[in-house]
Amino acid sequence: MGRNVEEKAEELLAQTGIDSVPVDLECIAGHLGIKIRLKVFEGDLSGVLMRPRSGDPVIAINRSHNKKRQRFSLAHEIAHFQLGHAGELFVDQMVLNRRDVRSSYAIDPQEIEANAFAAALLMPRQFVFDAMVAMFEDGNVQEQTEIIGKLARTFDVSTQAMGYRLINLGLLTSVGDS
Repeated sequence: MGRNVEEKAEELLAQTGIDSVPVDLECIAGHLGIKIRLKVFEGDLSGVLMRPRSGDPVIAINRSHNKKRQRFSLAHEIAHFQLGHAGELFVDQMVLNRRDVRSSYAIDPQEIEANAFAAALLMPRQFVFDAMVAMFEDGNVQEQTEIIGKLARTFDVSTQAMGYRLINLGLLTSVGDS
């Protein structure tokens, strides 16, 4: 996979000057020259990345999904773009990377990498560590579910995404631990 996706996400945040959360994905997309469109998709399709041979790349996100899922889908499609992933389909001379229910099964290497990059982009490692330290320093340590919930609100992500991120960063051993 080349350089670590954590490092690549951190590099993109630094290039765009983003140093606070929740991460401004629209700013990142603009920096990369990507247009964002909200569309209604049938089924569970979350987003697509279109890279036309001429013109700006476009990410279309399913407007019927909740905002937190839209944010993760947008970060996921930005990941495909930034990591230079090849598309799954060619339609009208466009490359499409589609995010749907199969993306979460963690069987395709590009989907695994895009999910990891999206998590690192939305929940940057150092920002998560800093937020955890601040909670402990303030004496504001609660039950695990409350910690995950508070962090999820701070980073504007789902509690499920935050739980997985904390596990992947080694801050939790599982989402059921107390």
